[in-house]
Amino acid sequence: MNYYDVFPRMVPADRSSEIRIRPRFEHAAFPNPERLNVYNVPVDGYYPDGSHRNYGWNESTRQPLQWRLEDGVLVVNGCFAGEQEQIITAEITDEKNPAVKTTREFRIYSLKEDLYALRPFKGDFHIHTTRSDGRECPAYVAAHYRQHGFDFIAVTDHRKYEPSLEAIDFWKRFDLDFHLYPGEEVHSPDNPVHIINFGASRSINDLYRADEEKYRREVKAIQDTLPAAESGLNSFPVAASEWVFDRIRENGGLAVFCHPYWYATQNVICEALTSAVFRRRKFDAFELIGGFYRHQSRSNTYQVARWAEELSRGNRFPVVGLSDSHGTSHFEEGKDKTFTDSSDRDLFDWHFTIVFSAGNSVPSIAEAVRNFRSVAVCRYGGERPNLYGDFRMVKYADFLLREYFPIQKHLCEPEGALMLAHLAGDLQAEPALKALNGRTAAFREESFRKG
Repeated sequence: MNYYDVFPRMVPADRSSEIRIRPRFEHAAFPNPERLNVYNVPVDGYYPDGSHRNYGWNESTRQPLQWRLEDGVLVVNGCFAGEQEQIITAEITDEKNPAVKTTREFRIYSLKEDLYALRPFKGDFHIHTTRSDGRECPAYVAAHYRQHGFDFIAVTDHRKYEPSLEAIDFWKRFDLDFHLYPGEEVHSPDNPVHIINFGASRSINDLYRADEEKYRREVKAIQDTLPAAESGLNSFPVAASEWVFDRIRENGGLAVFCHPYWYATQNVICEALTSAVFRRRKFDAFELIGGFYRHQSRSNTYQVARWAEELSRGNRFPVVGLSDSHGTSHFEEGKDKTFTDSSDRDLFDWHFTIVFSAGNSVPSIAEAVRNFRSVAVCRYGGERPNLYGDFRMVKYADFLLREYFPIQKHLCEPEGALMLAHLAGDLQAEPALKALNGRTAAFREESFRKG
């Protein structure tokens, strides 16, 4: 439980801002002003006077701030220089021993105008349910994702678009802050490459099923334009993948190239095919972090290493982190065996994406990803996260995972619990759920409110 409300958390860089820090509980109250000193430490060492300072074991790194106590609220005014994390520090002198001082730190982030105008959203769009090889129904899966603080998801069952619409239709009348989008995992004929269709207005699986002869004819036309393939490589899957990527984009979606280093006894996709897809670079985003268990960690390791190598060659492309979850609930051994144990639950909320977009919509999210404003997150079992993306985005996302998203999750937990209760037949859940609507959106905007 956070002891303080800090608003706003994000402020415009190089401008004066007012931050209000409100103790939420009696034991967190600030002392009298005589025992209080407040200053700021810019984490990257850039200061409002234009200086760049290294850390010193003295007071040289402290940026003075104007402050006051207003009905118990610490009101801080200052200019927060550059795009960086800022640590507002309240130094408290011990009442009985003035030589003893303790500190309370409150972290905010100053942003350049382009990022300040955007909002952070946590999402996952590689998710399976009972409509393919998952273990829970679409509406249930959606509720659990909300309970864990997600802003958006898309159900993406194998070869099926309809389950994503099922989840959308079930929850749409509640007008939730949580957004559900269309999606599917596309498996086109004679193509081992797995591709996520996020947000397209129609099913690409249905498209090739409706006229497979046309599909093969169009793939062959693409194949005829490809440069000579590596000796021994069948180029049909390369062309088929590009056909899928194109159809997803034509229908307003985001095309994601998935888990090329997934392996059974050998890699599911041969290395030459993986290299051809990377070289052609017709996808919108690469699933850099995918749904692999601890014992399969080499798959994500290889994907990160391959991404770094492609970058070094000048082949830059956006990355996302997606769970490939097949279940969201877990029952420990020894529990009532009338429940189904979902061993795949451990993928849930381990791998996800943070996007910085103008809004929570498919066009906004797709635009953000295509323009490298996404961060792939790998966080096994709630451990410290590993983040991947452009450095600027990673630094900001790391701050948010510590200071912003835990509070959002706290707000989302009762919503998700009430969604599950409604599914279970609780007649009191629906009005209670509707009463909570708007809380997370208000928290998001308050976190950016200009002081």
